[in-house]
Amino acid sequence: MSLEPLSSFNASRRRNELWLLPLGALASGVAYVLSVVNGTLNPVDAALSPLLFVGFLLMALLLWLHRISIATVELVAVVLLLVYNLGNLYYVGLSGELSRVGFSASALWSTIIYPLAFLLLSREKAMRVSVAYYVAGLLGGLVSVLLHPPNMSALNSIAQFYLANLAFLALLNVYAQLRENMLIMEQLAHTDHLTRLTNRRGLEPLLKQELQRAERYGLPFAVLLADLDHFKGINDRHGHAIGDQVLREVALRLDHNLRQADTVARWGGEEFLILAPTTDLAQAEQLAARLAEMVRAEPVVGNIPVTLSIGVSCYRAGDSLESLLQRADKALYRAKALGRNRLELEIVSSPAAK
Repeated sequence: MSLEPLSSFNASRRRNELWLLPLGALASGVAYVLSVVNGTLNPVDAALSPLLFVGFLLMALLLWLHRISIATVELVAVVLLLVYNLGNLYYVGLSGELSRVGFSASALWSTIIYPLAFLLLSREKAMRVSVAYYVAGLLGGLVSVLLHPPNMSALNSIAQFYLANLAFLALLNVYAQLRENMLIMEQLAHTDHLTRLTNRRGLEPLLKQELQRAERYGLPFAVLLADLDHFKGINDRHGHAIGDQVLREVALRLDHNLRQADTVARWGGEEFLILAPTTDLAQAEQLAARLAEMVRAEPVVGNIPVTLSIGVSCYRAGDSLESLLQRADKALYRAKALGRNRLELEIVSSPAAK
């Protein structure tokens, strides 16, 4: 019932992962084949590279079919890569290969754990996971150096690897802080400061998204435009501070009595707009009647009776947001003209009317 921050960002994550997962599968497959050809395939690669190849391709398919969530993909990818990278690190360290030749090209993939952790977890948890991963890898490198003293070239490779990882992790933490601030600013920009509901700016993208779904899949949706009756009189008699309390209480009642998929926004002044996905006109009428009853059932702010006038419209083929909202506005106007404290449905003169 509230706006999800950065829904466009989540959509971008999904698009990126749809090509990153096949890329990861390709990288693991190429590494496996080349290792076999060169005769350098170690037991860890032999066991885990095919698993990465199949796992990444399977997750890409399930994500494309909308059978798996973005968070699940990222979690599984983190686990697979963490096991692969640490397994490889400890194998090449204990076998002495790390001290002879330094880190191989596959070590370049070890840093992908960090951004995945920051995408999947809060900044604090991501830092803890990333630091634990870094320390586990660092211990593996130290054990390798102690058991098999490296030559200078290998030592330089090992030192640069761990220092670069540390710098990357620090910069990623700065980025995560900036992302948190961006989320907070976007939430504030899309939230009405008085009622804490989504504001007009925040609801408009959801209305456009619902219109696109309706045009593409033929799914119904409804909008309910509600106006608080005689609100000017409340302000005149009781003062603006009490008027603000009335708005907050009405907003709370509306928000608490919506369905999970619905969204209510403060549209302006004493007007509220409710977006009701997958809802036809009859269902929208029932929803409007229930909301109106919840508001007028008990006085607010002590003993001030309040009522709503509501106009209801439902998406029709060929609608634009302007035509849909215009019908709701006209229905609201009729409700107020007919005495207020009532709901009115849209009037469409013909199927082609907008």
